[in-house]
Amino acid sequence: MTASRLFLLLGACTFLFASGCGEAGSKVSGTLSNGGESLQVSDQGDLQIHFIQEQGGTLTGQTFMTSVDSSGHFEAEVPAGEYRIAVQQLDPYPNVDKLKGKFSQNKTPIKQSIQPGDKLEIDLSSYEK
Repeated sequence: MTASRLFLLLGACTFLFASGCGEAGSKVSGTLSNGGESLQVSDQGDLQIHFIQEQGGTLTGQTFMTSVDSSGHFEAEVPAGEYRIAVQQLDPYPNVDKLKGKFSQNKTPIKQSIQPGDKLEIDLSSYEK
């Protein structure tokens, strides 16, 4: 291999490495509660949080989901930015949302700016009208 081809190959590899495959996620963690109490589901249920990315008040379509444990704790990998946060208490999964869609992706009033390492405290009772 000639020196010029080797140089081009190294340059292309450097460009690909530097550009990456999209925005890297940052770990955020926190707790989810309602009136200070953890939300519970049966063995057939799942408590989910969806982080829906926003730019300038418009949803981008980029969504990151995580489940919440029985103590209300969650961890997620999401890029830094602005988000709407949807919550579903599916019990039994996936048919019944015990929150009756109040915090679905289309209706959620929860908005949050997220930075790497943030610890979020989400109490649904503070968003009820």
